Amino acid sequence: MVERDVEGTQRDLRIGVDAELAAAGFDDAREIGRGGFGVVYRCVEHLLNRPVAVKVLEASSSAEERERFLREQRALGLFSGHPHIVQVLSADITPTGRPYLVMPYFALGSLLTRIREHGPLPWQEVLSIGVKIAGALAAAHAYGMVHRDVNPSNILVSDYGEPQLSDFGIARMRGAFETAAGLVAGTPAFTAPEVFRGEQPTAAADVYGLGATMFCLLTAHAAFERREGESLVTQFVRIASEPVPDLRHHGVPAQLAAALEAAMAQDPGERPSSAREFGDRLRNIQFSSGLTVDSMALPAEDGDKRGAEPVVPSAPAETTGGITQCAGPTPSTRYRPPSSPRRPVQRERLLGRLRDGGARRLVLIHGPVGFGKSTLAAEWVNMLAAEGIRVAWLSVDSDDDNVVWFLSHVIEAIRYAHPGVAADLERLLEEHASDAARHVMTTLIDEIHRSGETVALVIDDWNRVTGPATIAALEFLLDHGCHHLRLIVTSRSRTGLPLGRMRVHDELTEIDESDLRFDRTETSEFLADTSGLSLGSTDVERLRESTEGWAAALQLATLSLRGRDDPGAYIDQISGRHYAIGEYLMENVIDSLEPDLLDFVMRTAVPDRICGELAEALTGVDSGQDMLEQVRAQDLFLRSIDDDLRWFRYHGLFAQFLRNRLARKHPGLLEELHLIASQWFAAHDKLTEAVDHALAANAPERATTIVAEHAERLMEQSRTATLLGLAAKLPDSYLALNAPLQVRIAWANVAVQRPAPALAALDRADLALAAAPQDERSAHTRTELEFVRTAVDLISDRAAEAPVRTPPQGPLRPFLAHGIAVVAMVSALYRFDFDEVQRWHRWIEPYRLQARGPFGVMYCDCIAGIASYEQLDIHGAESCFRTARRLALETGERSHATRLAGALLGELLYEKGQFIEAEELLAAGLTLEGGTVEFLMAAYATGARLAAVRGDLDTLHARLDEGSKIATNSSLPRLAAQILNERIRCGLPIDDDDRRELEQLEPYTAHPDLPSARTAEIEHDSAIRLLLATGTPAAAELATGRAEQLRRVIATQDRPHALLNAELMHACCLAATGRIEQAAEQVTPALIRCAELGLVRCVVDTGVQLQPVIENISSTMESMPHPLRAFLNQVQAEFER
Repeated sequence: MVERDVEGTQRDLRIGVDAELAAAGFDDAREIGRGGFGVVYRCVEHLLNRPVAVKVLEASSSAEERERFLREQRALGLFSGHPHIVQVLSADITPTGRPYLVMPYFALGSLLTRIREHGPLPWQEVLSIGVKIAGALAAAHAYGMVHRDVNPSNILVSDYGEPQLSDFGIARMRGAFETAAGLVAGTPAFTAPEVFRGEQPTAAADVYGLGATMFCLLTAHAAFERREGESLVTQFVRIASEPVPDLRHHGVPAQLAAALEAAMAQDPGERPSSAREFGDRLRNIQFSSGLTVDSMALPAEDGDKRGAEPVVPSAPAETTGGITQCAGPTPSTRYRPPSSPRRPVQRERLLGRLRDGGARRLVLIHGPVGFGKSTLAAEWVNMLAAEGIRVAWLSVDSDDDNVVWFLSHVIEAIRYAHPGVAADLERLLEEHASDAARHVMTTLIDEIHRSGETVALVIDDWNRVTGPATIAALEFLLDHGCHHLRLIVTSRSRTGLPLGRMRVHDELTEIDESDLRFDRTETSEFLADTSGLSLGSTDVERLRESTEGWAAALQLATLSLRGRDDPGAYIDQISGRHYAIGEYLMENVIDSLEPDLLDFVMRTAVPDRICGELAEALTGVDSGQDMLEQVRAQDLFLRSIDDDLRWFRYHGLFAQFLRNRLARKHPGLLEELHLIASQWFAAHDKLTEAVDHALAANAPERATTIVAEHAERLMEQSRTATLLGLAAKLPDSYLALNAPLQVRIAWANVAVQRPAPALAALDRADLALAAAPQDERSAHTRTELEFVRTAVDLISDRAAEAPVRTPPQGPLRPFLAHGIAVVAMVSALYRFDFDEVQRWHRWIEPYRLQARGPFGVMYCDCIAGIASYEQLDIHGAESCFRTARRLALETGERSHATRLAGALLGELLYEKGQFIEAEELLAAGLTLEGGTVEFLMAAYATGARLAAVRGDLDTLHARLDEGSKIATNSSLPRLAAQILNERIRCGLPIDDDDRRELEQLEPYTAHPDLPSARTAEIEHDSAIRLLLATGTPAAAELATGRAEQLRRVIATQDRPHALLNAELMHACCLAATGRIEQAAEQVTPALIRCAELGLVRCVVDTGVQLQPVIENISSTMESMPHPLRAFLNQVQAEFER
């Protein structure tokens, strides 16, 4: 609590209270505030040696006051943890039965103290305080509690400068406006007018109190402070009758002044409807002013009902080859350094070299197989981890030639080390493949840099990558990364890395084969301490020379030398180069195994990773897990790759030897085991390994069947890159013959805006169907194929070429039903048949719960929302978009589905002036390249407009440039027209050719479909804006003519949203010609509609020429409805910004 001893004197403490508090553990009690039924003491809590404020109930308090005190105690307990409400540290009763509350002591006092001592606060700080206290009030209101006395003296300042709301439920003292001890001094000036009229205080009264408090903080006096000699009654009358003084003359931005005027409106119905709404408006002002936007802490019950919905928890996910799987041990198979039951040799000389390299961004450890590259990397990152550096590990495999999967693996590895970084970035890659690679890498680098923590990423076995795109991706990370991202690369060669550039910039530390060879000391330690083999120094040196310091050969030698009577004599038999040594020693190790164990080892070496269940399937034993642990215990080159000892992997060289031996000794068995492994992996939804093993078994037909059987589910789960990546593994000869799979591949390409690959897949499907028997199945496939062709036309914005399709008769698969519904809904939307869109939306309802993923359901909801938006059913549109996004969130925050729905929702919220949530949603939509053009226009055009509101020119240009690039590459004239329109709106330069084309536009005429109509309307809007920008009367007349033609033609169609925009633009042009009254008369119905729907940006973005029109309406309209007046005031404030 705050110190309130404003007179600088202390009341005498009764000995009893002092003693009672001391007995409770609170020493040095000193009264700092008194009023009503409570007394506040500053004490020192003996146990924790901290100052606290203790509020004690007066002994003379009535039973009702005692009950109120206890109610406050319970109520404040509800706010435990709220960052901007004073916390109750404890509550108890003194030995004489007097209840007390213990709260923090605020040495910095209240905001009232601060403005009395230092004067007005900067408006930026007042905005921040307003947002935070709005959150505190929203939390209180959610629990049914009204504060009733929000004023600067009841907002305390923590030791960290944070505002905290205090005195819940007891701020009103005995008597209506008691001011004992200054506790409620000035309260009348912060009381809502309706309370003076005898009405019960409500949440609206708290909004008034917060607005009045912010006014006071800006000016250092209350808006209606009591004048000298003025009676209380006169002050009350003034509060209830006079307008709020205009703060614009005090240097307060118009938006903030208008917001406070709204909060302090005399009629509660004209104020923001809730503390949360008021806080959101303040946050919007922060956003559009280029300030840091503060958060409002809200209770879980109030949650974020209008914001991003919470992610629905799903089953634990596995990422295998960049593919999100339903379950499995992926976190431990790819993202852990190699482990060994034996302590590795500490290679101090090499670790010293690495330490000397300091914070260089690239460490390359390269050499042939078996030289201990991975072991050294593991030792090095263990040391880095001990220094507080976050360590990520990625073991590369052949699938990392696919840049999508490689980057997905990199992201997953980093997230294991640093969970706060790169959330859901892999989902962007999953759905957009290499198109999003550069954006994802840039985002990853930026997020690591912003975290302020260093991440060391090990990329083990880089030599397995040969794909140019993956090599380019790693080069990008090295070229553009900062000092917070260090890479440790192990490889058998030096290729695929920008070593020259890194060396020039002194960012390279290199350890090569000669460095990796064991010296005499390391060999001796390895043999004696690690392997338990006792040899004389001469024999140690002979063995080192014979193996040339090759770690793998030394390890194999120890297995061969164990148990021999004269190991030194055997050393002479070891000769030859690396691979000869390896095979010779392996033969000796293998020959020492029992036949059953050898058979088990050979069979379980077939897959790259092995677990107990899979081992049982491959070997027929009943105790696969026990056998694997036995093999590991015998040091037979098997290591665990997870913490639970469930999954294991053989050393690569050893595993390859075992497979070769199996193929030699048992012809045909290797292929049989690959097929068993494929079946096991497929049954456990690990599709990459299932396909790889089927292909290794020389069973391409089986591999094709696996992909075909899972294709629809992958699409429904928005895992497009997985499907395309698996299909790319299949032989062309088998893939080309499978028409249904080719159709699924076409669907996948449609989903990511790739019409050319989609059409190629459809052409292959056509050929396959022509060669196949003409039965019912092929007929259904051909029907589906034609729907996909229509979908290609629609995503290409060629509505005129898209025929209307009739769905096939009979029951449909959920995937196909949603695909057909999406095509039909978009087709109806583009024909302006909005009722037909809604009919199809109802038609798909029975299939919603049958879908195995949210993608199709989400898409249908989005198209229904677009149709509602076109009809100005804003509530219906927002409901559809939020439902779509809530469903899509099951696939991740950054999934393709989530970003599609989020882009449309963000555009709608922007139109309503809800900038904060809109920016979060639209920013997530960047790199969006799938869906119809509506999604792209929302992400790039509206996203650019939002950046302009904030004054973020870099983001504005980036979004416009990217949108223009997509429009050009995908031949989307509607998107191109909208991007050009945004440039003109922002006053940016445009090409002379574009300007000439706009100047020479023919008068607007009706168009048969939405894409062509919207393209023409956007072009005419651009032409009108260019004319208005010249500022000449003649140009204004020309613009008015164009706008009138546009409005007149659209009025003949059932297109409410388009007509609203045309009416606003026509009024804008009339105003530019000086016909203000005519403009006001014509536009008033449109403004009333905008006010009813909350479409503030729809008006503001039309043009500043509307400002005098709105002023005219505000000054001349009699008995203006409250919502319209508040709306026009908000629009005016936006114009004055």
